[in-house]
Amino acid sequence: MKKKPTAQQPASDLQGKIREAEFKNILQKLKDGKTLTARESKIAAEFAEQRDGKKKLTQAELADLWGMTQPNIHKMVKQGMPMDSVESATAWRKKFLEERTPADYNEARTKKALLECEKLEMQLAILKGDYEPKAQVREDGIRIGAVFTAKLAALVNDASGALAGLDEVTLRKKLHERTQQILSEIKYELEKS
Repeated sequence: MKKKPTAQQPASDLQGKIREAEFKNILQKLKDGKTLTARESKIAAEFAEQRDGKKKLTQAELADLWGMTQPNIHKMVKQGMPMDSVESATAWRKKFLEERTPADYNEARTKKALLECEKLEMQLAILKGDYEPKAQVREDGIRIGAVFTAKLAALVNDASGALAGLDEVTLRKKLHERTQQILSEIKYELEKS
């Protein structure tokens, strides 16, 4: 026979019994293979915390305790840090920090400093006008190639009739003069652009 709660029975004791009965119903529901509602899941978690005598640590609480941001705590949790107690989280963090060798840290700092120097050198080269964008260099190369191709084609066309019947010495002299003329034309073409 069940006792009826009396007016003298504390309300918290009555609430505890109700929660315990709810928890038993939730366990039975799980045994039967049924899905829990969000409210039932919350009740089960709260009951387990009360039964074990400890409250689950939140990332925000740990962040406040350590003076860090919550996203940094979240990253550590993703790397395997336990959140069941401050002690276990602190032990994990200590071990994690010890495993990170100073050589890795110094190497990273050196790499960062080198990249910053390279960036500053590039900015200085741009300010001095010593830097040409890749697209501009490519465009200039195409233009130079086109000028050379046109002038060499003109040499071949001019040379065939003008050099016919000349002896070797005169031929070399004429080719040299024509080559010098073409080089000066190329220089002129490149400087005017």
